[in-house]
Amino acid sequence: MAKSKKDKASKKALSLGNLYTQEAVTRFLVNFGKQPDTDEVLRKAGITRHKLRVLLDDDEIAQAVETRIDALLATPLRVEPSDTDEAEKLTLILKEWFHEIAAGSLNALFFGYSVQEAVYELKPEGYIGLEWIGEKPMQWFEPKNDGRLIYRQEGTAAEHEVDQVFKFFLTRRKASYEQPYGKALLATLYWLFFFKQNGFKFWAKFLERFGTPILLGKCKDTETEDMNRALLNAHAQSVLSIDAEDDVQVLGTSGASGTAGAAFESFNNQLVRQIQKVILGQTLTSGTDGVGSRALGQVHENVRMDKLKSDIRLVTPTLQAVVNALCALNGWGDYEVMLGEKPKPLNKDQAERDAHLKNAGANLTPQYFQREYGLQDGDIAERIQPLSNTQFSAIPKRAFSFKAQANKLSAEQQEVEELTDGQDDLQLLTNEQIRQLAADSETPEALLFNLSRLIPGATQSQFTANLDQALFAADVLGYATAAKGK
Repeated sequence: MAKSKKDKASKKALSLGNLYTQEAVTRFLVNFGKQPDTDEVLRKAGITRHKLRVLLDDDEIAQAVETRIDALLATPLRVEPSDTDEAEKLTLILKEWFHEIAAGSLNALFFGYSVQEAVYELKPEGYIGLEWIGEKPMQWFEPKNDGRLIYRQEGTAAEHEVDQVFKFFLTRRKASYEQPYGKALLATLYWLFFFKQNGFKFWAKFLERFGTPILLGKCKDTETEDMNRALLNAHAQSVLSIDAEDDVQVLGTSGASGTAGAAFESFNNQLVRQIQKVILGQTLTSGTDGVGSRALGQVHENVRMDKLKSDIRLVTPTLQAVVNALCALNGWGDYEVMLGEKPKPLNKDQAERDAHLKNAGANLTPQYFQREYGLQDGDIAERIQPLSNTQFSAIPKRAFSFKAQANKLSAEQQEVEELTDGQDDLQLLTNEQIRQLAADSETPEALLFNLSRLIPGATQSQFTANLDQALFAADVLGYATAAKGK
């Protein structure tokens, strides 16, 4: 009786497996006790985090990554306070190694975390400086969710907690308790990279197969070998001579005539735009998406500056940790490293001159303050100027009258009534006060002076109403006196 093939297959599978090899045992010991990477994209793709570095070989991804790195490296650096000899030494050290520290720290944006090692030396000037600092392979280290950094020697299961104050500097992006390794931006780009690479591979094979037309020859005789040689020569020479009874046809595909090319171009452009959006936050770096305007460019410039500020916030803690280590080793004071343009100092003389101009009645525009003092839009609140003319044109000019209006009011008059409803009742002069005031005043100027002495605490509206009342009464009394004289 023949033996079961199933048993042979199982034994063969076990014999060819890696469970009994020294490599598998070593790999098991290395990974034993190591916290697994919980990134869902990496788990589905079946790759480790440091293998994402292959994405940087893509032309579009590399261009977008270099754009963010170049913007960060072009940012000015300074140490505050900057008026000491220690600050000058720190600035000299940071400028020498800024490229390595900033680029290594920014890799945490693309891979989730990065680790840099510092090697110190005693400088001839008598202080301790940096001999070398740079990024180490991230697969050697394991960040823990409690802040510790574990070093695992390659090929062994031994692990050691490393110093993060003087020797090693850890930078993480969007790290959490569940994901201490941080969030890798390149993991978000993995499937875009995958489809882009495989799309190019498929398109290259398609062009290789269908880009050149296929010649089909039909011959009446049985000399097919001669026809084959003639067709092969026709591809190189573009000339073919056949008999009158023979027939040659050109075979092609609809895709080779442009349909497939347009589809692939649309597919590739969409992937490129998605890659630019993920890394740069916008798509205006290498194209305008068919439109362009100054407002659109300003929006994309704002997005670029937001990304730069985000990179500065990611890199600054690592630079500050290096500064703190150097200050502790040399016994220096506390210094703060800052990235970005230094605020424009205030010109005291110009500020005093502008204050005098403002007090003299000069109206300085918000554009002037933005240009001269480095302010931005929204920093200056425009003040609403009060109306200089408080009279309403809808009210017809007429002589003073104490008679109430009982007629219907128009829309303009109704507006006046609504505005004056909240005002207090006017206290007018008595008849005796008006007669005495008219008797003591020979001219309108004298009447104005005497009225101001009579009611010194009146408001402007009350004073105006009493003045109109006094002038009207004086006119009436003057007409009455003139009539009696006649």
